[in-house]
Parts: sequence; structure tokens; C-alpha cells
Amino acid sequence: MTARWTAKLRRLLLVAEDLLLALAAMSLMLVAVAQIILRNAFGSGLLWADAYMRIAVLWIAMLGAMVASRHTNHIAVDLVSAHLPDTWQAVFLRCRHALTALICVAVAWFSGDFVVQEAGYADIAFAGVPVWWCEAILPIGFAVMAWRYSAAALFADTDCRKDQ
Repeated sequence: MTARWTAKLRRLLLVAEDLLLALAAMSLMLVAVAQIILRNAFGSGLLWADAYMRIAVLWIAMLGAMVASRHTNHIAVDLVSAHLPDTWQAVFLRCRHALTALICVAVAWFSGDFVVQEAGYADIAFAGVPVWWCEAILPIGFAVMAWRYSAAALFADTDCRKDQ
């Protein structure tokens, strides 16, 4: 019972991640097109659109990185593994995942501290939305990536691509 509930929750979170990425991309395109039309047709646009589009790009980048980590399609500079014997390939891959997870943990920690500091300033990004809400995707995204790469490094049978 618990395993089935956990699997359903996991699928729900993956669908939510994909949906949020799609919504962010679509909203960015809609606001950009609206801004272009309003500026060309009426000489002015939405006051909050430029700030929103910058934040939307940040969210799309982080959500895209989360999806890439789910599919182990992150950017990797790998000059070593091609020259390793087959018996060392799995060990090297685990080490690479572990290092990626450690880097993601560090970035999540420091970006979390950054977001907490930003919350103290109480600045507004656009349309009454606090800046720290917009930046909250940074620690969340890197924590999710750290979790995924930690699981891939620790468990031999864990393959991030199973989440497709």
C-alpha cells in the first residue's frame, strides 16, 4: 500500500514539474508577444512584463535543469570515461553522480541563504510579487537535482531515466 502511494505521489510530482515548465514557457511567450504588440500598436506596454520575463527565464532554466537531471541529460564534460575499461565505467559514473550531487547541495545551501537574505529586504519584483518568491526556485531546483544525483550515485539500480 505504501509503495503504491509513494509511486503515485512521485508520478504526480513529475507531472507537476513538467506542467510547471510548460506553463512557464507558454506564459513567457504570451507576455513577450503581448509586449511586442502593445509597444508597436499603442506605444507602451505592460509595466511589469520585462521583469516578469527575466524571472520566467530563470524559472524555465531551473525547471529545465531539473528535468534534465531526471533524464541524466545534464551537461557533462567527460574526457576520462571513454578511455576507461568497461569494468570501471560504472564506478566512474557513480563518482560523477556523487560529485554532481555535492555541487548541487552546495549551490542549494548558498542559494537558500541568498533567498533568506532577499526576504529580509522585502523588495518587490513585479506586480506586488516579492523578489524572494521569484528566486526561491534556485534552492528548490538545486535540492531536487542533488536528491536525484545522490540516488543515482548511491543505488546501482537507480537510473534517473526511469522517471520518464
